Amino acid sequence: MSQAILNQIVNQLEMLEFFELQELDRAIGKYLAQKQQATQPNQKSAKKRQLFREWDAISDEEAAVLKFEFAAEDLEFTEVALSDYLPGLQQQDKI
Repeated sequence: MSQAILNQIVNQLEMLEFFELQELDRAIGKYLAQKQQATQPNQKSAKKRQLFREWDAISDEEAAVLKFEFAAEDLEFTEVALSDYLPGLQQQDKI
C-alpha cells in the first residue's frame, strides 16, 4: 500500500468520532476473524496436497518398506489389545 493511500486513510480516521472508531475497530476485527477462518481450510488442504505429493514422490521400494513397517506395528498393537479383550469378556460374563 502506498504512502499516499495510508495518508488518506489516516486523514479520514482523524475525522471520525471515538464511537465511530470503536465501531470500525469491531468491524475490522470481525473481518479479520472471518478471513482467518476462510484461509484455515485452504491451509489444511494445501498441507494434505503436499503430503500426497511427498508420498507420490517416494519410490515403490520405500513405500513397500513403510507399508510393511506400519502393518507390523498395527498387528502388534492389535495383538496386545486383543490379549486383554478375551479375559475382559470372561470377567463381564461372571458379573
